[in-house]
Amino acid sequence: MNVEDALKLVSMSAANFGNAEALADVLNDWIKFLGGRPGEIVIVDGGSSAHTHAVYFDLFRRGVIDKLQIIRSDHPDNSKDTCYFQEHAAGAICSRPYILWFKSDTLPYRVGNDDWLARAIELLDRPDAFAVGGSYNVPSKHHDGPLPGWYFSDKCSLNFSLMKRSSFMSAMEEFGGGYIASNFTLPSPIADDGKGATRYVMETAFERYMKNHEKYVLAKVEDASWTVFHTNATGPHLVQVRQDYLARRDIAPYMNAGRIVALHGGCYYGMPRDYVKEARVAFGASPFGPAWRKMKRLLGR
Repeated sequence: MNVEDALKLVSMSAANFGNAEALADVLNDWIKFLGGRPGEIVIVDGGSSAHTHAVYFDLFRRGVIDKLQIIRSDHPDNSKDTCYFQEHAAGAICSRPYILWFKSDTLPYRVGNDDWLARAIELLDRPDAFAVGGSYNVPSKHHDGPLPGWYFSDKCSLNFSLMKRSSFMSAMEEFGGGYIASNFTLPSPIADDGKGATRYVMETAFERYMKNHEKYVLAKVEDASWTVFHTNATGPHLVQVRQDYLARRDIAPYMNAGRIVALHGGCYYGMPRDYVKEARVAFGASPFGPAWRKMKRLLGR
Protein backbone atom coordinates (compact mmCIF):
# COMPACT_ATOMS: atom_id res chain seq x y z
CA MET A 1 0.00 0.00 0.00
CA ASN A 2 1.38 3.43 -0.88
CA VAL A 3 1.09 6.54 1.30
CA GLU A 4 -1.64 8.16 -0.80
CA ASP A 5 -3.87 5.11 -0.56
CA ALA A 6 -3.22 4.78 3.16
CA LEU A 7 -4.17 8.43 3.83
CA LYS A 8 -7.56 7.99 2.17
CA LEU A 9 -8.42 5.30 4.72
CA VAL A 10 -7.83 7.45 7.81
CA SER A 11 -10.04 9.72 9.90
CA MET A 12 -7.87 12.00 12.04
CA SER A 13 -10.00 12.75 15.08
CA ALA A 14 -9.77 14.64 18.37
CA ALA A 15 -11.96 15.67 21.24
CA ASN A 16 -10.54 19.10 21.94
CA PHE A 17 -10.73 21.80 24.58
CA GLY A 18 -9.09 25.19 24.07
CA ASN A 19 -5.53 25.65 22.78
CA ALA A 20 -6.76 28.15 20.19
CA GLU A 21 -3.29 29.71 19.99
CA ALA A 22 -1.63 26.54 18.70
CA LEU A 23 -4.46 24.47 17.25
CA ALA A 24 -3.94 25.28 13.56
CA ASP A 25 -0.19 24.70 13.80
CA VAL A 26 -0.56 21.43 15.70
CA LEU A 27 -3.12 20.21 13.17
CA ASN A 28 -0.61 20.95 10.44
CA ASP A 29 2.09 19.09 12.40
CA TRP A 30 -0.10 16.01 12.50
CA ILE A 31 -0.89 16.24 8.78
CA LYS A 32 2.84 16.40 8.06
CA PHE A 33 3.44 13.51 10.43
CA LEU A 34 0.91 11.37 8.57
CA GLY A 35 2.52 12.23 5.27
CA GLY A 36 -0.35 14.26 3.84
CA ARG A 37 -3.96 15.16 4.39
CA PRO A 38 -6.01 12.17 5.64
CA GLY A 39 -9.40 11.14 4.35
CA GLU A 40 -11.10 13.38 6.89
CA ILE A 41 -10.33 15.53 9.93
CA VAL A 42 -12.85 15.47 12.78
CA ILE A 43 -13.01 17.79 15.80
CA VAL A 44 -15.50 17.44 18.66
CA ASP A 45 -15.32 20.36 21.08
CA GLY A 46 -15.57 20.13 24.84
CA GLY A 47 -17.03 23.52 25.74
CA SER A 48 -14.23 25.82 24.64
CA SER A 49 -14.35 29.61 24.51
CA ALA A 50 -15.68 31.73 21.66
CA HIS A 51 -12.05 32.42 20.70
CA THR A 52 -11.47 28.71 20.10
CA HIS A 53 -14.77 28.45 18.24
CA ALA A 54 -13.60 31.20 15.90
CA VAL A 55 -10.44 29.20 15.16
CA TYR A 56 -12.56 26.10 14.48
CA PHE A 57 -14.83 27.97 12.09
CA ASP A 58 -11.90 29.44 10.20
CA LEU A 59 -10.34 25.99 9.79
CA PHE A 60 -13.73 24.58 8.77
CA ARG A 61 -14.29 27.39 6.26
CA ARG A 62 -10.86 26.77 4.74
CA GLY A 63 -11.58 23.06 4.39
CA VAL A 64 -9.02 21.92 6.97
CA ILE A 65 -11.64 20.47 9.33
CA ASP A 66 -14.27 18.30 7.64
CA LYS A 67 -16.57 17.53 10.57
CA LEU A 68 -17.01 19.89 13.52
CA GLN A 69 -19.19 19.49 16.59
CA ILE A 70 -19.21 22.19 19.24
CA ILE A 71 -21.00 22.49 22.56
CA ARG A 72 -21.82 25.41 24.81
CA SER A 73 -19.74 25.51 27.98
CA ASP A 74 -22.91 25.58 30.12
CA HIS A 75 -24.51 22.55 28.44
CA PRO A 76 -25.23 19.73 30.94
CA ASP A 77 -23.23 17.24 28.84
CA ASN A 78 -20.14 19.39 29.21
CA SER A 79 -17.84 18.56 32.11
CA LYS A 80 -14.25 17.46 32.60
CA ASP A 81 -15.63 14.46 34.48
CA THR A 82 -17.71 13.44 31.45
CA CYS A 83 -15.15 14.19 28.74
CA TYR A 84 -15.86 10.72 27.36
CA PHE A 85 -19.13 12.09 25.91
CA GLN A 86 -17.06 14.07 23.42
CA GLU A 87 -14.34 11.42 23.08
CA HIS A 88 -16.84 8.73 22.13
CA ALA A 89 -18.56 11.07 19.68
CA ALA A 90 -15.18 11.90 18.10
CA GLY A 91 -14.85 8.25 17.10
CA ALA A 92 -18.50 7.50 16.38
CA ILE A 93 -18.85 10.21 13.71
CA CYS A 94 -15.71 9.09 11.85
CA SER A 95 -16.49 7.44 8.52
CA ARG A 96 -13.12 6.06 7.36
CA PRO A 97 -12.03 2.49 8.24
CA TYR A 98 -9.14 3.70 10.46
CA ILE A 99 -9.11 6.32 13.22
CA LEU A 100 -6.01 8.30 14.09
CA TRP A 101 -6.66 9.72 17.57
CA PHE A 102 -4.66 12.81 18.49
CA LYS A 103 -4.73 15.66 20.99
CA SER A 104 -3.86 19.29 20.47
CA ASP A 105 -1.31 19.16 23.30
CA THR A 106 0.45 16.10 21.84
CA LEU A 107 3.25 16.96 19.44
CA PRO A 108 4.47 14.64 16.66
CA TYR A 109 7.80 14.83 14.84
CA ARG A 110 9.45 12.71 12.23
CA VAL A 111 12.18 12.91 9.63
CA GLY A 112 12.10 10.10 7.09
CA ASN A 113 9.93 7.11 8.09
CA ASP A 114 7.77 8.17 5.16
CA ASP A 115 5.99 4.83 4.87
CA TRP A 116 5.08 4.55 8.55
CA LEU A 117 1.32 5.01 8.07
CA ALA A 118 1.02 2.34 5.36
CA ARG A 119 3.19 0.04 7.46
CA ALA A 120 1.09 0.70 10.58
CA ILE A 121 -2.13 -0.14 8.72
CA GLU A 122 -0.60 -3.43 7.63
CA LEU A 123 0.51 -4.19 11.21
CA LEU A 124 -3.08 -3.72 12.40
CA ASP A 125 -3.99 -6.90 10.53
CA ARG A 126 -1.91 -8.87 13.03
CA PRO A 127 -4.18 -10.88 15.37
CA ASP A 128 -2.28 -9.53 18.39
CA ALA A 129 -2.43 -5.84 17.38
CA PHE A 130 -5.21 -3.57 18.61
CA ALA A 131 -3.58 -0.25 17.71
CA VAL A 132 -0.36 1.49 16.78
CA GLY A 133 0.41 4.26 19.23
CA GLY A 134 2.68 5.76 21.83
CA SER A 135 3.20 9.14 23.59
CA TYR A 136 3.58 7.56 27.02
CA ASN A 137 5.39 9.27 29.87
CA VAL A 138 5.23 6.40 32.35
CA PRO A 139 6.41 2.78 31.92
CA SER A 140 4.10 1.11 29.42
CA LYS A 141 6.12 -1.60 27.71
CA HIS A 142 4.63 -5.08 28.02
CA HIS A 143 7.01 -7.09 25.83
CA ASP A 144 9.17 -6.82 22.73
CA GLY A 145 7.47 -6.26 19.41
CA PRO A 146 7.47 -8.47 16.31
CA LEU A 147 9.97 -6.23 14.48
CA PRO A 148 13.18 -4.48 15.51
CA GLY A 149 12.42 -0.99 16.74
CA TRP A 150 8.93 -1.79 18.02
CA TYR A 151 7.48 -2.95 21.34
CA PHE A 152 4.08 -4.06 22.61
CA SER A 153 2.19 -2.10 25.27
CA ASP A 154 -0.96 -2.93 27.21
CA LYS A 155 -1.78 0.80 27.43
CA CYS A 156 -3.74 2.75 24.84
CA SER A 157 -3.91 6.53 24.78
CA LEU A 158 -6.11 8.96 22.89
CA ASN A 159 -3.09 11.27 22.77
CA PHE A 160 -1.87 9.23 19.81
CA SER A 161 -3.16 5.93 18.50
CA LEU A 162 -4.18 4.50 15.15
CA MET A 163 -6.78 1.73 15.17
CA LYS A 164 -9.43 0.17 12.99
CA ARG A 165 -12.77 1.90 13.45
CA SER A 166 -14.29 -1.57 13.81
CA SER A 167 -11.93 -2.24 16.74
CA PHE A 168 -13.04 1.00 18.39
CA MET A 169 -16.69 0.04 18.00
CA SER A 170 -16.14 -3.53 19.24
CA ALA A 171 -14.21 -2.35 22.30
CA MET A 172 -16.88 0.16 23.27
CA GLU A 173 -19.74 -2.32 22.78
CA GLU A 174 -18.01 -5.02 24.80
CA PHE A 175 -17.10 -2.59 27.57
CA GLY A 176 -20.55 -1.11 27.98
CA GLY A 177 -22.95 -1.23 25.07
CA GLY A 178 -25.94 -0.69 27.35
CA TYR A 179 -24.13 2.09 29.19
CA ILE A 180 -23.47 3.90 25.91
CA ALA A 181 -26.98 3.24 24.59
CA SER A 182 -28.37 4.85 27.75
CA ASN A 183 -26.40 8.00 26.90
CA PHE A 184 -24.10 7.12 29.81
CA THR A 185 -26.91 7.43 32.36
CA LEU A 186 -26.66 3.86 33.71
CA PRO A 187 -24.07 3.14 36.43
CA SER A 188 -20.58 3.32 34.98
CA PRO A 189 -18.70 0.04 34.39
CA ILE A 190 -15.73 1.76 36.06
CA ALA A 191 -15.62 1.75 39.86
CA ASP A 192 -15.31 5.23 41.34
CA ASP A 193 -11.98 5.41 43.17
CA GLY A 194 -12.45 9.02 44.22
CA LYS A 195 -9.59 10.12 41.94
CA GLY A 196 -11.52 10.72 38.75
CA ALA A 197 -11.04 7.25 37.28
CA THR A 198 -14.62 7.17 35.97
CA ARG A 199 -13.77 9.74 33.29
CA TYR A 200 -11.30 7.38 31.58
CA VAL A 201 -14.06 5.47 29.80
CA MET A 202 -12.30 5.25 26.45
CA GLU A 203 -8.90 4.17 27.74
CA THR A 204 -10.48 1.64 30.11
CA ALA A 205 -12.64 0.18 27.33
CA PHE A 206 -9.63 -0.20 25.05
CA GLU A 207 -7.40 -1.76 27.69
CA ARG A 208 -10.05 -4.21 28.93
CA TYR A 209 -10.73 -5.25 25.35
CA MET A 210 -7.02 -5.83 24.74
CA LYS A 211 -6.75 -7.92 27.88
CA ASN A 212 -9.82 -9.99 27.01
CA HIS A 213 -8.58 -10.71 23.48
CA GLU A 214 -4.82 -10.86 24.06
CA LYS A 215 -4.16 -7.81 21.92
CA TYR A 216 -1.69 -4.96 22.39
CA VAL A 217 -0.66 -1.55 21.15
CA LEU A 218 2.42 -1.55 18.96
CA ALA A 219 4.68 1.40 19.81
CA LYS A 220 7.68 2.56 17.82
CA VAL A 221 10.94 3.04 19.72
CA GLU A 222 11.69 6.77 19.68
CA ASP A 223 14.84 8.41 18.40
CA ALA A 224 15.69 11.91 17.18
CA SER A 225 13.91 11.21 13.88
CA TRP A 226 10.66 9.98 15.47
CA THR A 227 9.00 11.25 18.63
CA VAL A 228 5.46 11.87 19.85
CA PHE A 229 5.34 13.79 23.15
CA HIS A 230 2.25 14.48 25.22
CA THR A 231 3.10 17.88 26.71
CA ASN A 232 0.01 18.68 28.81
CA ALA A 233 0.80 22.31 27.97
CA THR A 234 -1.98 24.77 27.13
CA GLY A 235 -2.46 28.19 25.56
CA PRO A 236 0.59 30.41 24.96
CA HIS A 237 2.75 27.94 26.89
CA LEU A 238 1.95 25.28 24.31
CA VAL A 239 3.09 27.64 21.55
CA GLN A 240 6.52 27.98 23.19
CA VAL A 241 6.78 24.26 24.01
CA ARG A 242 5.99 23.43 20.39
CA GLN A 243 8.74 25.76 19.16
CA ASP A 244 11.27 24.14 21.48
CA TYR A 245 10.09 20.68 20.50
CA LEU A 246 10.40 21.25 16.77
CA ALA A 247 13.86 22.75 17.36
CA ARG A 248 14.70 19.45 19.15
CA ARG A 249 15.72 21.24 22.36
CA ASP A 250 16.39 18.86 25.27
CA ILE A 251 14.29 16.04 23.83
CA ALA A 252 16.61 13.13 24.64
CA PRO A 253 15.65 12.75 28.33
CA TYR A 254 11.99 12.46 27.37
CA MET A 255 12.25 9.80 24.67
CA ASN A 256 11.08 6.23 25.27
CA ALA A 257 9.67 6.90 28.72
CA GLY A 258 7.00 4.29 28.04
CA ARG A 259 9.63 1.72 27.15
CA ILE A 260 12.16 2.33 29.90
CA VAL A 261 11.29 4.10 33.15
CA ALA A 262 9.00 6.72 34.63
CA LEU A 263 10.04 10.09 33.31
CA HIS A 264 11.04 12.54 36.03
CA GLY A 265 8.19 11.36 38.21
CA GLY A 266 5.80 11.39 35.26
CA CYS A 267 6.32 15.02 34.27
CA TYR A 268 5.88 16.33 30.73
CA TYR A 269 8.19 17.88 28.15
CA GLY A 270 8.28 21.62 28.72
CA MET A 271 7.05 21.41 32.32
CA PRO A 272 9.18 22.20 35.39
CA ARG A 273 10.55 19.12 37.10
CA ASP A 274 9.09 18.21 40.48
CA TYR A 275 12.10 16.85 42.33
CA VAL A 276 10.07 15.83 45.39
CA LYS A 277 7.73 13.76 43.21
CA GLU A 278 10.70 12.26 41.39
CA ALA A 279 12.15 11.10 44.70
CA ARG A 280 8.83 9.57 45.73
CA VAL A 281 8.49 7.75 42.41
CA ALA A 282 12.08 6.54 42.52
CA PHE A 283 11.66 5.25 46.06
CA GLY A 284 8.28 3.70 45.28
CA ALA A 285 9.87 1.79 42.40
CA SER A 286 12.67 0.48 44.62
CA PRO A 287 12.48 -2.86 46.48
CA PHE A 288 11.95 -0.89 49.69
CA GLY A 289 9.02 1.13 48.38
CA PRO A 290 6.25 -1.49 48.74
CA ALA A 291 7.55 -2.50 52.17
CA TRP A 292 7.55 1.12 53.32
CA ARG A 293 3.98 1.68 52.08
CA LYS A 294 2.82 -1.49 53.85
CA MET A 295 4.47 -0.35 57.06
CA LYS A 296 2.74 3.04 56.84
CA ARG A 297 -0.64 1.32 56.38
CA LEU A 298 -0.04 -0.89 59.38
CA LEU A 299 0.89 2.16 61.43
CA GLY A 300 -2.23 3.94 60.25
CA ARG A 301 -0.31 6.78 58.59
